Amino acid sequence: MNNNSYNKELFQSAFSDASFLMPKWLKPSAWHQHAPFAFFLTEAIKPKIIVELGTHHGFSFFCFCQAVSHYMLDTKCYAVDTWLGDEHSGFYNNKIFEEVEEYCDTHYSKFAYLKRMTFNEAVSDFEDKSIDILHIDGRHHYDDVKQNFLDWFPKLSDCSIVLFHDTQVRNNNFGVYRFWEQLMSFGPSFEFYHHCGLGVLSSGSVIHENIQNLFLAQKNSSLANDIRVGYERLGLSIVLINKL
Repeated sequence: MNNNSYNKELFQSAFSDASFLMPKWLKPSAWHQHAPFAFFLTEAIKPKIIVELGTHHGFSFFCFCQAVSHYMLDTKCYAVDTWLGDEHSGFYNNKIFEEVEEYCDTHYSKFAYLKRMTFNEAVSDFEDKSIDILHIDGRHHYDDVKQNFLDWFPKLSDCSIVLFHDTQVRNNNFGVYRFWEQLMSFGPSFEFYHHCGLGVLSSGSVIHENIQNLFLAQKNSSLANDIRVGYERLGLSIVLINKL
């Protein structure tokens, strides 16, 4: 395979019917355009445990939950957040947590849990090598993101995937991009550039066969670009619907 051509099957393997689901919980979020990939990833690797660090209005968390429910997966989902806010997300009152809690209890109470605490307080609640998907989206300073990853790394399973939002943001003292640049050599990775950026890291010793081609695509510029464009267009459809 050269850098300018590829087998269409490699492109198609980065998408599935799950990529075309539409979110049911459309609340304010900088994550709207990454919902199609969240749906795809959840259905593809069928994780046993998903943990999100930083949930706010709950859009990304409920995308994971929606996929778990839709495909009837044996998955437990945990959202960790103080629901107080910070200098990046802004500070807010208790109403946001109450809305998230009500929706979670109404639709996903059998497998989804809200842990209203700091990330440091929550980490000891999980067994080592138990988490298959970890989404890090808390405070976005370089030191914070790095510490989140180091604190939670022992909890990641052998086939774990770690997601980092805002890998393309280079203002407001965001440092995710700096840490992501260092992590890209840590293990197989892929990055989406649209909607503030989303880094996808295979942090375990095993890559699930349903997503291994995604990481191979990072080495082929044409294939990687087409996958990025495909998910960007799917994400834009969600933005348009949210405006209706």
